Amino acid sequence: MELARLIAHFRSSRRFDAWASVSVVLLLAAGCASTSPAPQVTSAGATTTPLVTESATTPTPAIATTPGIAESASPTTSSADVDDEGSSSAGASFVPTATGVVPPTTGTGSADRLPGEPDPSLTPGALNPAVTQATIHSTICVSGWTATIRPPESFTDTLKIKQIGQYGYSDTKTSSYEEDHLISLELGGAPADARNLWPEPYTASLADGRPTGAHTKDAFETKLKTEVCAGTITLAQGQADIGDHWVHAYYGIALTSSATNPAMVVAPTAAPTAAASPVATAPSATLTVTITSLPASIAPGANATLTAATSPGATCGASVTYGSGTVSSAAGLKAQPVAGSSGSVSWTWKVGSSTKAGTSTAEVTCTLGGAAASASKPFEVT
Repeated sequence: MELARLIAHFRSSRRFDAWASVSVVLLLAAGCASTSPAPQVTSAGATTTPLVTESATTPTPAIATTPGIAESASPTTSSADVDDEGSSSAGASFVPTATGVVPPTTGTGSADRLPGEPDPSLTPGALNPAVTQATIHSTICVSGWTATIRPPESFTDTLKIKQIGQYGYSDTKTSSYEEDHLISLELGGAPADARNLWPEPYTASLADGRPTGAHTKDAFETKLKTEVCAGTITLAQGQADIGDHWVHAYYGIALTSSATNPAMVVAPTAAPTAAASPVATAPSATLTVTITSLPASIAPGANATLTAATSPGATCGASVTYGSGTVSSAAGLKAQPVAGSSGSVSWTWKVGSSTKAGTSTAEVTCTLGGAAASASKPFEVT
């Protein structure tokens, strides 16, 4: 009787209500903690329990793009601005039958074609009429705009197979080529005009080993687009540099013009007189480049400085290719300094925090008076 009276008294008190509430919360929490993922039925009819991991997030590898692709994106450039073969679906404004306007020719043909450059008779390039100097700040200079007009992979893959045959490549594997816009979308190239698309080799180089493959051109496009949007050069200048003689423009190699080119006018020159002074020219044969300082190892996320020595007055560019094959587009590598009287040039850039470990290569290329010289040096990302 005494026990029954105590229980009745406890149940009628406020302490019982509080105790009951706490008990319910604890029971519910215990039930949630013991809940297992629902079994999944496989195609064979067996059931499996999904593995529960701490995080479902998979790190996305950094895309880096020369001179100088980006651990740090420029104000006008994002990953969506990089001109690639295409995405799985067409851009919102992509028109598969749209044609562009073929730009003016340079007056030189296949005879002056360097490794990495297209055949101008097959790929003369074509411009997007929607992109003009007056519209760049509402088109190409808007981050992500190129994604709205980029062709889908179904379009570029079909064209790639056809053009590999037209180019007569001995290597017919589609994986060896990027179906590239000659005049990139980020510089006002036509998205769907076959005259502006070609199977560009990923691996190509000049006789001296300087790279001229697809990744080198991709970074050159980004550099030119940044300069166009900054007002450093005009849209027309950027389009001319990335045209069918883009390797010449990238490395500062003079074009060999045809004697029958009607666009070239040679003014008559007066016969030399005894009083005439000889014109001093830069001794291009002596142009050299030496990398004088580069850390042997660099950690992801750290800043690094590259220093080189060359001839005074030479204009230089730098690029970094990581062990994964990615070309850095860090902002610090986009500068093109002119060597002073000491001949020294330097760049400081940040290695992306997601950069994979491995042997990487830094390269410096300088031009002066029509001559070009390069130097490269390996370093480790640890």
